Amino acid sequence: MKKILTYALTTVLFLTLTLVPASVNAISCDDACPAGTYKSKISGTDICECLTNNSGGDPEAFAVTDQTLDEFDPLVISGSKQAERLSTFGGIISRLLEFAFPLAGMILFVMIVVGGFQMLTGAAGQKGLEEGRKKVTTAILGFLLLFSAYWIAQLLELVFNIQIL
Repeated sequence: MKKILTYALTTVLFLTLTLVPASVNAISCDDACPAGTYKSKISGTDICECLTNNSGGDPEAFAVTDQTLDEFDPLVISGSKQAERLSTFGGIISRLLEFAFPLAGMILFVMIVVGGFQMLTGAAGQKGLEEGRKKVTTAILGFLLLFSAYWIAQLLELVFNIQIL
């Protein structure tokens, strides 16, 4: 019974919020809107509402500007110093790389420890010793690859005067 009552109340609340127009400036479609606004019909009714438009009243000519986007950007609203940097794809990648390199270093450390432990525990058998040696070798090669990629990116920054990392 409690479940049925909960479903019924949820349905009534949903229908109330979706079907009853919540617009304060709702007008009939015959009335005129003030300058700088345009009429938009509320779906399922014969009532229109006046919406503000930056283009002088033509709903087809409404354009989204940088100012409009900045009003909804959480980084700009909160005054974050990262807002300018994270506005480009390259900035997002650079920000992710700041976390990727330390993470790769931690993975390297874990792989070397696991490989060394495998070498110690498998010292009696050749198979365990070889597996541990392969793990350590792969970890070191991965570190060298990551290290060289980082320094190549640093050199590209200097040569082309761009910010990568």
